[in-house]
Amino acid sequence: MSKNRLALPKEKKETTLKKKAWLAFLAAMGPGLTVMLADTDAGSIITAAQSGAQWGYKLLVLQLLLIPILYFIQELTTRIGITTGRGHGQLIKDYFGAKWAWISVITLFVSAIGALVTEFSGIAGAGLLFGIPEWASVGLAAVLLIFISTTGRYLRVERIAIAIGLFELIFIPAAVYAHPEPSAIIQALTGSQPLGNSGYWLLIAANIGAVIMPWMIFYQQGAVVDKGLSSSTIKYSRLDTALGSVVTQIIMA
Repeated sequence: MSKNRLALPKEKKETTLKKKAWLAFLAAMGPGLTVMLADTDAGSIITAAQSGAQWGYKLLVLQLLLIPILYFIQELTTRIGITTGRGHGQLIKDYFGAKWAWISVITLFVSAIGALVTEFSGIAGAGLLFGIPEWASVGLAAVLLIFISTTGRYLRVERIAIAIGLFELIFIPAAVYAHPEPSAIIQALTGSQPLGNSGYWLLIAANIGAVIMPWMIFYQQGAVVDKGLSSSTIKYSRLDTALGSVVTQIIMA
């Protein structure tokens, strides 16, 4: 009887610790998943589709190899943001001066404009499939994005972004319904690669560029700072980043 009485507080303590760990994980979740879902944008999907159309399953192995590379890059910027409490641009300014900070911001702006062009092109194309004119689909998307980014707090924007981004998971059942042949996939992955073809290398470069983008570093580092994450949540931020890395590459595949 006395042993049971002693065991109860211990069990209760373990339950409390598990609950706190789960809540800490949920609190840290978001930046990694958001940035990875945003990474799988219209340009990335078109690049993946072109890769499959031209080379079948041969570039699937590249999508798997990019998972750890993507994770290590984004996990590093997350740790830097959490431990310093400053965004990527601010750290460049502090350590290398305002000139290099401006150069980094200008190049980021140029790359972001290019990303927006591909995004809105994808929105316009999807709208046309349903008979919606370009000006209506692009205009509505632009107004919606401006409204969300200027009127919402970070947590609200994050939740909306994840909710919209999760629609990309529709590619997974779509792939299943396409009835891919396992033998064809294995043959493509284990067979010889057309390394002498310049078009093949061009799509390798395009896939790497579609997965690893400069704005992702700026965004995720700023996001963990805005969210107020501390060093005690780094392990949960790693899980968040790892989950996002796997999900985005599954979608690309």
